[in-house]
Formats: sequence, structure tokens, C-alpha cells
Amino acid sequence: MHITTTLDPISLRDAPKNPMFLLRDGDLEIYFESGENMNAYMSMHVERPGADLKHSLDNPTEECGTDWN
Repeated sequence: MHITTTLDPISLRDAPKNPMFLLRDGDLEIYFESGENMNAYMSMHVERPGADLKHSLDNPTEECGTDWN
């Protein structure tokens, strides 16, 4: 599936289809209003739960134990 969007994810305004401000990521194409918005989007940290999170909802401790029954 190929997805193209002209909604700039930073300004939330419709962006013209300018190849100078086009980001391709697999089947996704995102157009930006400006290079500044494109750079801001690309510099955003994306949280990857498997690698970035130090705690999970199932984080048993000795104090609480591990038996939830």
C-alpha cells in the first residue's frame, strides 16, 4: 500500500507537492511546507518500546512480589 500525504505534520497545514520538501519512508510519502519543518520532523525522537523504555507495566519488585493472584 502506497500512502501520500500533503498535510505537513509540523504545521498541520496543506503543503504543495514540492519535491524539495518530500520525505520518503518505504511506502509513505510526506510533503512539508518548508525544509525547516522537514528537519524538525526528522529530528524528533521516536520511542521504540523494545529499546528505549527502562520499565514496563509488568515490572515486578521484591517488595510487591511477582504473583498477582
